Amino acid sequence: MKIWELKASLDERFETLQLVNFDKDYEQYFKDKFNTTNPLLEIWGDVKVFTLDEGESSDCPYFWGYSAAPVFSERALGLTKDFLRGKAETLPLVHPVNKYFAIHVLNTIDAIDYDRAVIRQLETGLRVGMDKYAFIPEKIEGQHIFRIYIDDRVRSMVFVSDEFKKLVESNKLVGFEFIEVWDSNC
Repeated sequence: MKIWELKASLDERFETLQLVNFDKDYEQYFKDKFNTTNPLLEIWGDVKVFTLDEGESSDCPYFWGYSAAPVFSERALGLTKDFLRGKAETLPLVHPVNKYFAIHVLNTIDAIDYDRAVIRQLETGLRVGMDKYAFIPEKIEGQHIFRIYIDDRVRSMVFVSDEFKKLVESNKLVGFEFIEVWDSNC
């Protein structure tokens, strides 16, 4: 079993997105909101975005408005909906041409194996990141999209399973980048 960090590709051939009203919308809808498990749908408004860098259409365009929130095209959302159901909110973004959705992953798991992980921490002992991930296999079994806690803090990175990655690749969705962070066989 492998776990992958999900990111949007910064490949120059793909379009990128930006908030139309960056200052206002970033403060209202993004700042400190996506690194919690609190649902956002009830406070979500008409969040307008535009294509900042032209390029090929992307199913997971890089979002300069808030890169910790993956953005999916309508096609990507349709293909991954079974993995997202009950695990993430899909928050519509208003684009002049395409339908895009910010993905707020609510499924947050306390799954780090602290005995095997290599953790970055401050002199105060505060754990601030990972140099090498290690997961507790039983806690991530059957989890296809999730975030993690480091101690009691929700991390903004989004992780996916092999099955999620294979679905994206087999359907030739573009703009997704997967970084292997853990292999249970190693």
